[in-house]
Amino acid sequence: MKKALLVGINNYQNSPLNGCVNDVILINAILTQRLGFKQEDVKILIDNEATKINIENQLKQLVANVQNGDTIVFHYSGHGSQVPNNRVGSIEIDRKDEILCPVDLNWENVLRDNDLNIIFNSVPSGVKPIVILDCCHSGTGVRAQFYNTKVGHFKNRYLQPPIEVYMNDPIFSVDISGSLKQFDLIDSAKNLFRSLYKRIFSTNSNIVDTNNAQGNTVLISGCKDHQYSADAYINNKYHGALTYVLYEVLSLSNYNISYKNLITQVNSRMKKYKFTQQPQLECKKDFFDINFLK
Repeated sequence: MKKALLVGINNYQNSPLNGCVNDVILINAILTQRLGFKQEDVKILIDNEATKINIENQLKQLVANVQNGDTIVFHYSGHGSQVPNNRVGSIEIDRKDEILCPVDLNWENVLRDNDLNIIFNSVPSGVKPIVILDCCHSGTGVRAQFYNTKVGHFKNRYLQPPIEVYMNDPIFSVDISGSLKQFDLIDSAKNLFRSLYKRIFSTNSNIVDTNNAQGNTVLISGCKDHQYSADAYINNKYHGALTYVLYEVLSLSNYNISYKNLITQVNSRMKKYKFTQQPQLECKKDFFDINFLK
């Protein structure tokens, strides 16, 4: 069986996007017209349907009753962000979690990357989960619009967390009450180091061998975790840059291309369009040479 959940959100109250619903329409066409998915096995949530509870419930439905040999796809197109991670035993060097931003985003009850990992690691070892995230994983809050000769206006798919999210977390807060002498420069430097560590020392490769860290899940993300993903006007229509370029590469390869070659060619075409984001492939090394959704 092949099943999919597609989520696209344009209708954010304070920072609307333009291309996310188009992304869902495009991915749905790819799955049902070229890759053997039945329309009744593809669940779609767009705009006001894409609440946190609905996304969580549909993710649980996606992984329910799957068996060895089944393929499941989760494609998310919308805003992303980061929040503090103060879990005991966390391996996140910068002490931040990447999150998805449902239409009813509540900063005190977010959908974290770790939540997705738990859901997809619950499936039997013979199931093939594919996750495609066309959103920002960046700490930057820039939402400026840009223009160049190849691509029209675009903006980041990133939502800046309220300052309270960080002020209420002991890792990122600084106590300056009473006297400026209480400002701890050492702790502040540590916090800055955590924030920058991933950017400086993370792999330069766009292909990451996760070993067993995320089970058999293949993740294709729109950018590195310190970058932003573009919501762009491309060829007379708005799309996420990752989703549209993914479609171009799949079409040019007649939908017969390995994950490694796919992400390599996607990054090559990103440069052609003058996008600075670098999409990532993260999975076991054993999957690098397996064809996309095969």
